[in-house]
Amino acid sequence: MPIMKKNTTIPPILRSLALLALAALFLFSCAPRQTVPSADLLSTPNLLVEAAAAWERRNYEAAELYYAALLERPDLTPGALPTVYERLADSAIRSGHYHQARIALEDWANMDASVVRLRSWERLYLDTMAALNRGERLQNHLRWLLAATDVPWETRADAALWYGEYFRNRGDFDRSLETLAGFYVQAPSPADRAAMEAAYRATLQSLDNTRIMELSRAVTAEAQWRFPYVLVGFERGVREATDKAAWSGVWRTMRTLAARGELADRAPLEQTLAALEARFGLPRVGVAMALPLSGPFGKVGAGILRGAGLAQWRLAQDATDVDLRVINTDIPGWEARLAALPAHYSVVGGPLQVQNFRQLYEGTASGRRILDSRAVFAFLASLGDDLTEGRDAWRFFSSRDDEVRSLVSLSVDQLGIKDVAIFYPEEAFGRAMAETFYREAAPMGARVRGMQSYPPRELKEWSQRVARLLKVPANFKDNKDAPLPQPDFGAVFLPDGWGQAQTLLPNFFFYEGDQLLYLGTSLWSRALDSARNVDEHYYRLAVCPGAWWEGSDGGRALQAALTEEGLGQADFWVALGYDFVRFAGKIGSLPAGWTPADVNDRIASASRMDFSMAPISWNGQGVAMQEMYLFSPARNGKRLVNAASLADSIAKAKARRDRRLEAYEQRQEGGR
Repeated sequence: MPIMKKNTTIPPILRSLALLALAALFLFSCAPRQTVPSADLLSTPNLLVEAAAAWERRNYEAAELYYAALLERPDLTPGALPTVYERLADSAIRSGHYHQARIALEDWANMDASVVRLRSWERLYLDTMAALNRGERLQNHLRWLLAATDVPWETRADAALWYGEYFRNRGDFDRSLETLAGFYVQAPSPADRAAMEAAYRATLQSLDNTRIMELSRAVTAEAQWRFPYVLVGFERGVREATDKAAWSGVWRTMRTLAARGELADRAPLEQTLAALEARFGLPRVGVAMALPLSGPFGKVGAGILRGAGLAQWRLAQDATDVDLRVINTDIPGWEARLAALPAHYSVVGGPLQVQNFRQLYEGTASGRRILDSRAVFAFLASLGDDLTEGRDAWRFFSSRDDEVRSLVSLSVDQLGIKDVAIFYPEEAFGRAMAETFYREAAPMGARVRGMQSYPPRELKEWSQRVARLLKVPANFKDNKDAPLPQPDFGAVFLPDGWGQAQTLLPNFFFYEGDQLLYLGTSLWSRALDSARNVDEHYYRLAVCPGAWWEGSDGGRALQAALTEEGLGQADFWVALGYDFVRFAGKIGSLPAGWTPADVNDRIASASRMDFSMAPISWNGQGVAMQEMYLFSPARNGKRLVNAASLADSIAKAKARRDRRLEAYEQRQEGGR
């Protein structure tokens, strides 16, 4: 609430007001078409009549002059003051005299503090402060309004819409929507919420397409179902549904928003959607998936298909018809069958194997056309060096960069371990992961203090290579009682499988590496989903990234859906299929002649969904990034990492070593 002046019965008018009145009289006397009676020549009752007439004729300069003069009259009745103050402030604003408006509003409030609860006073006050560029005062007033439960809801609702426009006009779209949401939750009844929805819906309809697109970028996946975000997303769909080709891409999103929006009144959305459906028809979304359904990866493909089928069924419950076609990549000629699908199967999920993905663009010209005519979302960590992600194809899978970033962030940002080492197998995956770690570590504040490779199939050599990385002295066996020198790093990256890790880590412990942080890969995480009887002694300080956590909100929701349909247990592969089909359904069938930019635009909207696995986001160029979960191996699988507990375990391990070193030094001193 603004700071008011000291209370007075009839506040005095500043000297500048008299000068303003004289200037106004001079101007009016020069105007040939309009005769304005002098205020000094009119009695107070007649001056009230002339002031009201000028205000109603929208002659605001004259109205301002008359109402200002009325405040000088000692015989003005107190009952007339509210109207005089209100119209003086309104006329002054319309005439561009904002300081005069501020004085009138503050004097009015000093006379009667309750006027700050009036819709008329609030609107005039907000307009005045904005015109005077009093941003700090407006911020303070907003905080007061949000906390002022004694102010009538109608006044606060008007102020909410005003502040929404104020922040929007300044390009602060996040704050614009947040402010509206903050007032909306205070609405005392469903009818009040519905009225606010209707008012903001009318506001959105009055904005141009550019403003709607700017606002829609402030809509997050978490907020997309709530007011005002749901209305912004829906209005964007209305603007994008310009023809039948574009309609197929936005219909799924609009349908979901109209059905699931957390609004008091969804009927206007449903009516708008029905009108568009009558105009463009109900689109049929075609989604293709290229999966191994037989052979060594058949079980994985079956899991993905189980999740995809559940998603298709769930979408059908929401009246979304997704026509799903699955191509078995283990049968020769699969790529030709994919190419032969009708054009509306424009979005493809998979394949899962690198050699199959290469068949989509290597070899024959007909193969290359698959990527040209279908938007392929590969279930791979990388598209390879020959293709550009977001232009030639897309990913619906975590990358090596995602894994490394999550590990380095934990080590550097949460545990304060900046000195690291890399111990990698001499094969393609190990080298690629080691290179990725080396490349990503430095920009995130880590220092690679050591790198050592080892032959993946020569287990007897592993111990010697571990000793070399840890700089173990050659004569350490001559005095096994002496503690070994500690390495100049606090964490080791081990880019190998879980089976190999179970052999590697005991070698590190043999050389007193029990206080090091061990960073694994997502291969560990997937293996741990079915692991049992894990020896936790070696893995208290081990961490691995993963895209699936059954205890997340999305994981529990997926399991509940599977249980309801009698479809068994959820895992990463089921989640992958479930999320992809829902994502592809939101993208919709692409129009003829689509471009990568068209796909990237649709991705921006489609990605605002509730993922069952770790959420994936795409930048404006179509490059995917997945926020990985971090796990530690546990006796019967894995558990989510708690950074504070992990830091405590590292400190205890270092303390144990310090005690061993101290005991050794005491024995040495006693011997001397």
